[in-house]
Amino acid sequence: MGKREDGYYTSYMPYPFISDNGAIRVIGQDDCEIFTVENDTAFVRTRQYLMDSNSSVPFPLSQYVQDVYMTGTDKYVFIGREPNGGRQYAMTADLTTSKIDIIRQINIYPELQTWMPNAGEMVYSDKYNRLAFAYKLHPVVEIFDTDGNIIKSVKIGEDTFDPKTLEEADFDTMNSLHTVDLTYTSDYIYALHWGCGYSDADKYAPTIYKIDWNGKVIDRYFNMPYPLYRIAALDDSRLIGWDGKELCIIQL
Repeated sequence: MGKREDGYYTSYMPYPFISDNGAIRVIGQDDCEIFTVENDTAFVRTRQYLMDSNSSVPFPLSQYVQDVYMTGTDKYVFIGREPNGGRQYAMTADLTTSKIDIIRQINIYPELQTWMPNAGEMVYSDKYNRLAFAYKLHPVVEIFDTDGNIIKSVKIGEDTFDPKTLEEADFDTMNSLHTVDLTYTSDYIYALHWGCGYSDADKYAPTIYKIDWNGKVIDRYFNMPYPLYRIAALDDSRLIGWDGKELCIIQL
């Protein structure tokens, strides 16, 4: 997708997301340009940017964005970062006013301010107008509204993070990983929880937690295939899983 006839690509850092009408769109992470996808292959420029030099921002932001969700016409929520390994935030973007606003800072503890020890994934529910962020290095899923108010902080494991490892370049490989992927439906959040490191991903079966948008743990699924690196919800009884080589259907 996105490859042109001359062999080059329309965007070198494409980040896909689903628009408010269910269609796939793409944001270029090198410049935040938004593309529509036509004929299932071609990236077509909209000449709109999630943020650019004309955007009103609360502080300097990196062009790298993740977990983008369209909440309405020209309105988005996403994870944004300060440059040079700074802090990360759940944010809103209004393209009609070219304004970026903060929803809330994403950090597990006040003493861990930079984004790296707070890495994770965010999902958004248009039904509840709520967001959920799951930390990769901490056993916590936070559910909050678009005003930044915490609805529930859900603990799904034991604390394992060693702050001393931050002194090492590969600190993430020196810690157990908790939620390595997050997916959702209208009514539920599904967190893929490892409880082990990258090197042991093919030795232990992960757990999938089913959580409602009020923060109640509805179910836990233990007998999962492994390795399992990514999940995507088809509905509330079926997930698509990725084992690093192949896709599979997981019946809950």
